[in-house]
Amino acid sequence: MKHPFERVRGVRVREGESLSKHTSFRIGGDARYFIYIDSRRALRRILEISRRDRIRYFPIGAGTNVLVADAGYDGAVLKLSGVFKRLRRKESVFWCGSGVLIEHFLREATKAGYGGGEFLAGIPGTLGGAVKGNAGAFGHAIGELVVAVHLMDEHGLELVRAKSEIMFTYRSTDIDHSRIITAVHLRLKKKNRRIIRSKIERNLSIRRVRQPVGYSAGSFFKNPPGRAAGELIDTCGLKGMSVGDAEVSRKHGNYIINRGHARAADVVELAERVRKAVRKQTGVALEEEVRLLS
Repeated sequence: MKHPFERVRGVRVREGESLSKHTSFRIGGDARYFIYIDSRRALRRILEISRRDRIRYFPIGAGTNVLVADAGYDGAVLKLSGVFKRLRRKESVFWCGSGVLIEHFLREATKAGYGGGEFLAGIPGTLGGAVKGNAGAFGHAIGELVVAVHLMDEHGLELVRAKSEIMFTYRSTDIDHSRIITAVHLRLKKKNRRIIRSKIERNLSIRRVRQPVGYSAGSFFKNPPGRAAGELIDTCGLKGMSVGDAEVSRKHGNYIINRGHARAADVVELAERVRKAVRKQTGVALEEEVRLLS
């Protein structure tokens, strides 16, 4: 049976694709459609068809900050490839497709002798996802580097928003979920390559010491103002708490780990128990950083 995207050029469509293979949690049901998109023209056509046929869509990067429901996603999951993975530089400004991995961006910037983004070292994911969620660490966030963001809306119209037109807040922006980030412009500073590499390695070393291994989505809760979510969870004695095969990491309280066979429902229930316990014992209301896709 043909699907509505059958005649679109520059895409690869998989029906009933397991989303557990596309997320760092390794959890989740199937997507109705999983679409690899290689060009802006193809993306525009996919969005037009989705709007016409009332098909929901969700752009996914490296799947590092999302928890997919056990029932999956009855819509189109969009994976930007092809031109969306290109990177080029003009002096200190890097033009990056939204599908470029953070790791690749840092590697190319270091080769060119440009720094300022070393705090991103060790953060998994793509630049599009990083900008959408204003990812950061060590007291910095990617919004500090942004010059402009290219977007495509649900009608397939392209627009560019300068940094001054975007509200960057802690682990969030005001970029509407219906708009897809297609490219970002980031400004770095000319630096000594040896110093850049040293700082990146130091940050990676800190992460290796602090962060647990295993299937997770990284920090599950946002840090409340002036507090650290992991410390609050630790203080409340919640490390090691589990539901099914989902467990609060014994190494870092703000990580929920899939021990191998956890369901999304297990993670959701465990997160709710943690939130209630922290609220009861400290009066602090934790807010999820991880997005639930259902």
